[in-house]
Amino acid sequence: MTDCLKCLVCGREFDFRPNDIFCPGCQQPGLFLNSISGQIKINRRAGTPLEKFASFLPLEKVRPELSLGEGETPLLSLVNLDPEGRLLAKLESTNPTLSFKDRGSVLVVQKALELGWPAVGTVSTGNMASSTAAYAARAGLDCLLLVKKGTSAAALLSSSVFNPRIVEVAGDYGQLFRESYELGKSLGIYFANSVDPIRLEGYKLTAFEICLQLGKAPDFVYVPVSSGGHFVGLWKGFLEMNRAGFIQKMPVMVGVQAAACAPIAQAFTDQRERVDKIQPSETIAHSISNADPPAGNLVLKLAGANNGRLTSVTDEDMLRAQKELAMKEGLFVQPESASTLAAYLKLPTGSEGTSVLIMTGQGLKAAHQPGLESIDYQAGDIPDLKNYLRSVYRQK
Repeated sequence: MTDCLKCLVCGREFDFRPNDIFCPGCQQPGLFLNSISGQIKINRRAGTPLEKFASFLPLEKVRPELSLGEGETPLLSLVNLDPEGRLLAKLESTNPTLSFKDRGSVLVVQKALELGWPAVGTVSTGNMASSTAAYAARAGLDCLLLVKKGTSAAALLSSSVFNPRIVEVAGDYGQLFRESYELGKSLGIYFANSVDPIRLEGYKLTAFEICLQLGKAPDFVYVPVSSGGHFVGLWKGFLEMNRAGFIQKMPVMVGVQAAACAPIAQAFTDQRERVDKIQPSETIAHSISNADPPAGNLVLKLAGANNGRLTSVTDEDMLRAQKELAMKEGLFVQPESASTLAAYLKLPTGSEGTSVLIMTGQGLKAAHQPGLESIDYQAGDIPDLKNYLRSVYRQK
């Protein structure tokens, strides 16, 4: 696969270079070109997902020793929420650093080593920071994390344990995102941010796995949307599975945003062709709160051209869905992950076929959630225990 990128918004082609991933014409992120056909094979005997899908990846050689065991995550039927078996969850929260970001990070460090870059970096407020730091440590690369001022202590702890250099930066997050590429060029750091085309190549493998686990394409796929990279990566994965003959149709992609910060969903609802930067309101869904999404126009175009849907859900919707997943299915996920269930319950697709909810992150990675400050439990000593339990449970 050649290291050439294509912009799907304006059609321009340009070479891939770290820190220079945006179309010179319309400033949307480029995607790796490929000539996927029925000749492409999947190595089903391979030890890791990267080896299994090596022929689909823009790497000279897959290095399995750099893996932390990412991928091959469960596809779980949510039998209590839908006894008919039409609702499933892809548990990306079971990846090594507890989020889907690991699929991109493992490819980023391999590409950095392949191209001779001594360091990797990212702009993040949580999951991508810890994931990048973990894989950089595994690969022996220096790592720089630029985090927004006010980033939670939990997010900082989950990153700092891998000993990266962390800099908390005040100011506009979108400006920091753009400035990071100039810093990367001058300092020799490959900044692999949220829409980096190598990251997207990792995200597409989630789509590959879903198709192999189901034996076909699902009818609907629900995914949280922030910058737009995850949505685009999944779409590309299903497209390549279709072109290679492994599935016969594309699923309907449903992108979900937080109602307090939903520039892409709002543009879709208004039937606009471009996404405008907005002034966001406060939301608990920090990881999908992006007022100026760098792949917004691309997501909007892909959804419009492929019968996709873009919607938003409130914080209250997410918290209710998070509780439903915990109490009925035994799954503790971030509110952002639960947004997919909230959207599923909102949109009338449940009776139209199989739906897969992408569960992007584990619940413990979300700090300062409403309702989690006060935990409901009882306290007492051993003599009190029997009387208390007798008052709660019927005696046998």
